[in-house]
Amino acid sequence: MNPCQRNPLASFTVKLATMANKPTDKNLSFEQAIDKLEGIVEQIESGEVGLEQALEQYEQGQALIKRCRGILDKAERRIAELTEDAQGRPAIAPADVVMDDQA
Repeated sequence: MNPCQRNPLASFTVKLATMANKPTDKNLSFEQAIDKLEGIVEQIESGEVGLEQALEQYEQGQALIKRCRGILDKAERRIAELTEDAQGRPAIAPADVVMDDQA
C-alpha cells in the first residue's frame, strides 16, 4: 500500500513539496501578477474549488503578492532616486505637505 493512501496528510505533504519545485511567477509584470491574483481571488471566493486547490491557490496568491510588493518597493526607491538633489535631499516636496505660499 502506498504511504499516501494510508495517511491523507502524506498526500498533502507530497503535493506541497511538488508545488515548491514548480517554477514561480518571477517574470510576470506587475499588471500580469495583479490579473493573476484577481483570478485566484475570484476562484476561491466562488467556492467552486475544493480545500486542497484553495490552499494551493492561496499559496500562489501569497507569492504573487510578494512579487507585487517587490516591484512596488523597487519603483518607490527609483522615484526617490530621481527626485533627489545633488546632496541627496528630496528635490520636491511630498504631495501631502502644503507650502506656505499655497495656503
